[in-house]
Amino acid sequence: MFLIFAMCVCTLLLSAQEQQDSIGIYMVRGDVIAPMNAINYDGMKISKGFMSAKAKLEFAGATSENQFNGTAKFRIYFGQPPADKMTSFYMFMPNYKIGDFGVGKFEVKKNKRLLTTAKAAVFGSSGGGAKTSENISMEITELHPNAYEIIVTGAPGEYCIMHTFRGSGGYGGVFDFTILP
Repeated sequence: MFLIFAMCVCTLLLSAQEQQDSIGIYMVRGDVIAPMNAINYDGMKISKGFMSAKAKLEFAGATSENQFNGTAKFRIYFGQPPADKMTSFYMFMPNYKIGDFGVGKFEVKKNKRLLTTAKAAVFGSSGGGAKTSENISMEITELHPNAYEIIVTGAPGEYCIMHTFRGSGGYGGVFDFTILP
């Protein structure tokens, strides 16, 4: 009898943990864990130089509402999205992994944030979506299967977490944030 009771309690505790770990990206500030929504680009800018060109996605606003002092902390949960949220949460399906995400740095121009997705020059090109910024450090800890904590450290500025699988960086929406001094 006690064994059955103990198994029921364990099952309830595990399902409470699963309910708390809804798929998506969450920002962590102290004891507060809040879901983040992806923002989508609202235009594309092509800049041409003498022997080169760049394609940049334009995102509205000069800064993000999601602001952190010094370092940014997030949790990412993977799982099966509900049918009505499949298009916005496809990147968190179990066939993707934490390695399919990266952190990009925006370039701020007036009231826009720009994310470079392709570069072309006479002697070569790179394309296929925005790349992970080289000027940040990202510490990833697995909390349990399909749940990760990410700590991002970088210079003050505008950043985003993006799905980078097969060159999709930036095109499927990004999760924007600001690191303050």
